[in-house]
Amino acid sequence: MQKFEFTKEEIVQDLRKLGIEEDDTVLVHSSLSSIGYVPGGAETVVDALLKSVGENGTIIVPTITGQIFDSPENPPNFSFDKPCWTGTIPETLRKRKEAYRSKHPTHSVAAIGKFAKSITEGHENSKTPCGEGTPYLKVPDLGGKILFLGATLESNTTFHSVEELARLYYHLQPEPSLCKVEVNGQQIERRYFLHAYGTPRSFGEKEKELVDNKIAKTGYVGRARSILVDAKAMIKFTLEKIKENRLYLVKVDHVDLWSISSSLRLIQEGKFNSIKINLYVPKGTTIRFSGNNISIKGIKMNMFNLNLLSCMLEVQANVVNDLDLNGGYNYWLEFKKVEGGTRVDILEFKDSASFFNF
Repeated sequence: MQKFEFTKEEIVQDLRKLGIEEDDTVLVHSSLSSIGYVPGGAETVVDALLKSVGENGTIIVPTITGQIFDSPENPPNFSFDKPCWTGTIPETLRKRKEAYRSKHPTHSVAAIGKFAKSITEGHENSKTPCGEGTPYLKVPDLGGKILFLGATLESNTTFHSVEELARLYYHLQPEPSLCKVEVNGQQIERRYFLHAYGTPRSFGEKEKELVDNKIAKTGYVGRARSILVDAKAMIKFTLEKIKENRLYLVKVDHVDLWSISSSLRLIQEGKFNSIKINLYVPKGTTIRFSGNNISIKGIKMNMFNLNLLSCMLEVQANVVNDLDLNGGYNYWLEFKKVEGGTRVDILEFKDSASFFNF
């Protein structure tokens, strides 16, 4: 008979079987619903995570608040009570009185445990979301692990750290945003290079390689298929792969339709006057914006287990200018509200394997 209910002690046992040990420092990406029924819900899961690492361990969760419209024109702000969109478990942990939260306008984390204060402090001084001096690189420096509790590597924020270390062009916006961050009860202004949307990632596809190289292992916590990763080894392995192929972390046969449609929708609804994305276009592919249509040709994109060879999308927003994009490049595009609809302009484009300099 299949089991559907799991207690705190059973979750701790499963975490230990997976490889969590006392004194560990663990960054946790999670899905509460995947575990099964847990009496006490997220509070019980947080208790189990803390018990699994003991009094001298540390649990960290991403409390990310960044959105596609964040930009110099629409700068995000940070306060300690700002809700995150990374799930019920992170929201529950960050609200605990013993929790520390790092100060960053888009990619904050919350932590409880021995190294919680040192991991979270100073994030507001980092120019980028996930690079040097941020919690995402402090975890591997401490010999830490990354747990995907019912989640996949698609949510692996530390892969963004690798992109920053490798200075990949597509990852960050080219101009900094002046953001307000709450520090010691006061709002201060800082300039940050923020995450750029528009390039589809292949993060989830890297699981097998990491397992095969004994950098990751899989198992179950409750009913949740989970993955435990050695953070430092993963970063080293991935940087080596990027040296061979600058697009190693990119889903090279996809176009990010979500970023395109979201940008057009938000402009059409009048919520923003301007949104910018860094759109990746695969080699051999062409994209044309014209009126209420977006045509994509030469693509071999798999969606919903169907191979998409080309398509014509009808959108609600009227693109007032015809625009053609050729494959093999990342385009820094601006979607701008104008009389009669939306204008889409190329601000910059570079070979998709280029560096990013800031």
